[in-house]
Amino acid sequence: MMIIPKPVYYLSIMGLLPVIAGAIGSLNLIFLGDEFNKWLQEFGILFSAIILSFLGGSIFIFEILLKKKIEFKGLVISMLPSIWAIAAVNLPLSSFLLAIGYLATLERERVLFRTCNLPAWWLSMRLRLTSLMILVLIIIGFNA
Repeated sequence: MMIIPKPVYYLSIMGLLPVIAGAIGSLNLIFLGDEFNKWLQEFGILFSAIILSFLGGSIFIFEILLKKKIEFKGLVISMLPSIWAIAAVNLPLSSFLLAIGYLATLERERVLFRTCNLPAWWLSMRLRLTSLMILVLIIIGFNA
């Protein structure tokens, strides 16, 4: 396994911070106030939906650039994270639905890792980040 490039690693970790802030808001800390706690929680959920959509875009790029043959099915699958994210933020249990979206996206990345020429470090990084994202989303979900 190759080492994750530092800029990618640091930016990826920073992408978790807004969702962690959402988890803090979901704890309803008295000194933050009800309105700010609610805003943090909603911000964390919305940001995680945007990141899920971004991952769908990454999968789209993998599908068109790294596969020997562009397949319609793969392109459609790459659009599902964005559709799932927008649906999830508009339904009850948003954080749990987003967590499911992250799991499904990780599975697609796992398939692409076997069939495409993804960077050697990609799946290792995605597994770590997805695990952390799901954990934080579950915290938000149970405290909502």
